[in-house]
Amino acid sequence: MEIESPTLPALLRRHAVHSGDRTALVHDDTSITYGELDTRSRATACRLVAAGVNKRDRVGLLMPNGIDWAVTAFAALRIGAVLVPLSTLLKPPELEAQLRGACVAHWITVRGYRGRDPIAELAALEPSLLEVGAARLRHSRLPALRNIWDAEQLPIPSAPTELVEALEASVRPADDLAIMFTSGSRGAPKGVIHTHGNALRATASGLEARV
Repeated sequence: MEIESPTLPALLRRHAVHSGDRTALVHDDTSITYGELDTRSRATACRLVAAGVNKRDRVGLLMPNGIDWAVTAFAALRIGAVLVPLSTLLKPPELEAQLRGACVAHWITVRGYRGRDPIAELAALEPSLLEVGAARLRHSRLPALRNIWDAEQLPIPSAPTELVEALEASVRPADDLAIMFTSGSRGAPKGVIHTHGNALRATASGLEARV
């Protein structure tokens, strides 16, 4: 597959091809190479596609910082989905507002982190929210939401690797990469859309400024 840039999937592929044995991330006492990150995120991407995640779908990700977060994030990005990072510190009303404001279609979260269960906390606001995904229902408070998944129990079936590679090849610099919420210091947090191209150009400019 031809390697193009600037997109996050293309950048990961380039590093996996040319620097696969180099360390990509370190968290506490664990690490992952570029080759491992490429392999693991592709496998997760296959599961996401089989579960119904499509290009341009908004994928909310509420997980603690670490290698598993990066693997899941790259899995969504390499099929052209739009990542919506969600803070583990969000309170239920704040979480609901960001899920609704970003039109999140698929929400991946953790349960039991620091004694909290975001799914249960959100369901306390509206118990019928738990029927989203399990019963293929939509909810008036989160009308875009189609699936809620525990990060440790993502759907098992996998789509063919060829399908994931085709989706990955369709990602362009102008495609949306992520929706990042502002701090909300002067009002309610607002979702800001970043594309693959502008995010990587901004990163490159920042690195050049340090030299």
